[in-house]
Amino acid sequence: MPNSEPASLLELFNSIATQGELVRSLKAGNASKDEIDSAVKMLVSLKMSYKAAAGEDYKADCPPGNPA
Repeated sequence: MPNSEPASLLELFNSIATQGELVRSLKAGNASKDEIDSAVKMLVSLKMSYKAAAGEDYKADCPPGNPA
C-alpha cells in the first residue's frame, strides 16, 4: 500500500484527537464499561492506522507535515 497523501494523514490525526475527546467525555460522564472499551478500541485502531501510514507514533502536539 503506498503512503497516504498528507491530507488523509491529517484527517487521521484529527480523527484520533476527536476519538480521544470522546473517550475522555465518556469516562467523565461515567458511561458503561462496554461503551468506554469500545471507544478505546477505536482509538487504538486509529493510532495503529496512523503509525502504519506515517511511519511514526501519533503525538498529540505534532500534526503530520509539521516537523517537531
